[in-house]
Amino acid sequence: IELDESGVVNTMCSCLYDHGGICKHRVAVLLTYIRNPDEISQRPPISKLVADTNPAELRDLLVALVERRPDLAEWIESRLETAQSEDTAGDSTNQSPDINRDSIRRHVQYVLQPPNERESQAYDTYATVETDVEELGELLDQARAAIEASDGESALDVLDPLADELMDEEWLALSYDDSQGIFEFFDDIDTALAEALLTANFAGSERDDWEAKLRGWKNEMSSYTDRPPYSVALAVVQRDWDCDPIQEAMKPESSDADLWDKEHPWYARDVIRARLNVLERQDRIEEYLNLAAAADLTDAYVTMLVSEGRIDEAIEYGQQHLQSPDDSLTLAKALRSHDRPQAALEIAQYGLTLDGSGKPALAEWLRDRVSSMSEPEVALKAAITAFKASPTLVSYQATEELAGEDWPAIREELLEALANRDTTQQSAQRHVEIFLYAERYDEAIAIADRFSDYKVVEPVADAVWNERPQWTIDACKAQAKPIIEEGKSQRYRHAVDWLETAGNAADAVDELDDWRDYVQDLRDDHYQKYKLRPMLEELLEEFEDR
Repeated sequence: IELDESGVVNTMCSCLYDHGGICKHRVAVLLTYIRNPDEISQRPPISKLVADTNPAELRDLLVALVERRPDLAEWIESRLETAQSEDTAGDSTNQSPDINRDSIRRHVQYVLQPPNERESQAYDTYATVETDVEELGELLDQARAAIEASDGESALDVLDPLADELMDEEWLALSYDDSQGIFEFFDDIDTALAEALLTANFAGSERDDWEAKLRGWKNEMSSYTDRPPYSVALAVVQRDWDCDPIQEAMKPESSDADLWDKEHPWYARDVIRARLNVLERQDRIEEYLNLAAAADLTDAYVTMLVSEGRIDEAIEYGQQHLQSPDDSLTLAKALRSHDRPQAALEIAQYGLTLDGSGKPALAEWLRDRVSSMSEPEVALKAAITAFKASPTLVSYQATEELAGEDWPAIREELLEALANRDTTQQSAQRHVEIFLYAERYDEAIAIADRFSDYKVVEPVADAVWNERPQWTIDACKAQAKPIIEEGKSQRYRHAVDWLETAGNAADAVDELDDWRDYVQDLRDDHYQKYKLRPMLEELLEEFEDR
């Protein structure tokens, strides 16, 4: 948790929570910081700690660190070797930096080593994988710096060994559970390769060599996904700038240009966006606009118009060609950033009438912007749309805040819409949060009965044990029983927590004797489970005086 004078700047946790807001671990630390600040360790960033340190002392410290952790020597060596190439790649005055390809290979090989070969202390696998992918991203940043400097050759000198070392299933070391980092990273490499290939000047058979290499990488990745990485880069190397359809599309009045010989492949838009990025970098604005229009990339077209100061033209084009809420949001944001708030508002409102992806994000953006523009009716309408498109507790509470005296009627409208919505495993927890906040316990219980996942059942049981005690008792027993019977010792504490909630519910309906008998029977039936028995006895003692 990072703090400054204004409060919380940033937080991060290695847990898997991803449901909006921050996880309970960060909440617990913050609460402890407020209530018992002496229990919290406060340390300055390392950058600040070493800012005024003598360089000689830092060198001695680094050498001592490597003596204690010899595994770091290879990492330090690879970073020092690539430092010069990184600086040079970012210098637009030098178009041919000396990239140490062997150093880049060693750096990737180091990252791919199993964690226990690099460090002896305990580690969180998920966090380690994410950190390793981020470290590879530093190499990718070198390639991007070269691309920004229109030096495609140097970018390829970085990307080639980086991508090659991840082949032959080596990348699987960076794949863990539901972590998507490595797959997103492959897509980033693909895009960078495409732009580097479009920027580079090839000699002899270099283009053919790259085509063969990319086809091999793509074929290998096809075993893992039906949308394999390197599809974009391969398409680019097969159809360079001199390709007739591309040349035709970059001419004025090219909206009828046929960019593909047959049905558009899944990566078609990514290929065009790579070309647009290069055209923008080369300041070929009219060709950019022609190609964007020919490819129906309305968001790219109107954004470029706005950035060129052609605001009215962007608005007129957007009103005629916007195809989705996503496109509308892109144009609305661009207009807002160029001090055209009213036009942004109108485009966003129009976008809400369109079908397609992005409606929740557009509605939330419109809701938050117009609420400060003396447009309460527009803000409320956007809030209702945002909730119905993607119901969350945050969007429900935002609508409540905007509704004022109309809230009772709107509340029923929202809850009815939520009740009629198909609840999935993925959305169950979010829907439960809303019904519990609205004190619609029966609807929350119905979802918990349908999805027995403890993440769904637990908040319901915690909220309704006093209102629906019998349901709570039965639900908690159903959660605790398999943990105990299957001997899942690492989860015994969870089982006891379930039983405690059941005890609270039993106490509420004067059935505590029956609950005690149940827990005692569990203790006696599973007396051989030495970790469980004292937990159950402690639980019984806790309820002894009730």
